Amino acid sequence: MSNSCDCGGRIVFDGGEYVCERCGRVFEGLCYQTPSLPFNNFSRTFSSKCSKVLFMIKDVCDRLGFNDSILYDATYTAESIIGSGVRYNGVEIAFFSLYSACKGFNPIFCERVLKEFRRIGLNVNERNCIRILSKFWKHYSYRRFNIRSYLSHLLESLRSNIFVKEYVKGFYRLNEKILWSRVEQDSIKFLEEYRVSGETLKVRAVASIYVSCNRVFRSFGLENPVTLELVSKHFSLDPNNLKKVVEKIMVYSYEGLAEM
Repeated sequence: MSNSCDCGGRIVFDGGEYVCERCGRVFEGLCYQTPSLPFNNFSRTFSSKCSKVLFMIKDVCDRLGFNDSILYDATYTAESIIGSGVRYNGVEIAFFSLYSACKGFNPIFCERVLKEFRRIGLNVNERNCIRILSKFWKHYSYRRFNIRSYLSHLLESLRSNIFVKEYVKGFYRLNEKILWSRVEQDSIKFLEEYRVSGETLKVRAVASIYVSCNRVFRSFGLENPVTLELVSKHFSLDPNNLKKVVEKIMVYSYEGLAEM
């Protein structure tokens, strides 16, 4: 992968994530494999506390064999929390960041993170784990101006799925631009208005896209090809956890319609 976006813009590391300077597209996971954008080099521009936390996260990910997607989510979360100015133990921030990333990817990994940080020296167990995690949820937020570009990136990835792509193409009178534009509009609305605490942005974004697809495709008189099984596999998320978030967003959205 090169260090430039498809639009020709340069990819830079900004606020804990890889983004295109020109179009604002957020790059996920694969950027850690980009030779011209090494993770370690960018750590030098961070504060001492941030650098230690990020290196701790990467070290734990390497030891536990976690993939780049978990590393990306955890790094972004940690940098977001530290950037908010909150003063907490760096080990706790690293623990929260990895724990929340694993919860969205595969909740089974959370126990491995718990054991690893206990081995490092963090006084954490099943009983006080929630107490430590609850300290950070209120600081765990993504910059609003990046949410749309991040969601658009996920939606573009879904549109390129061979099954979804061929299904939509099968309806020759269907205006694809209008359909996907409505899906994106609804997804952004669900993501920004219906906050599900305790979940990563990726899980909430994918859940919002699913609910939106379900509503928009049906409004066009079509069966929704974007199933829970499809999106969970496509975005490497735990299907049971994703289903819970989808159900919450659907409840919130229907309550919102009832109040109108």
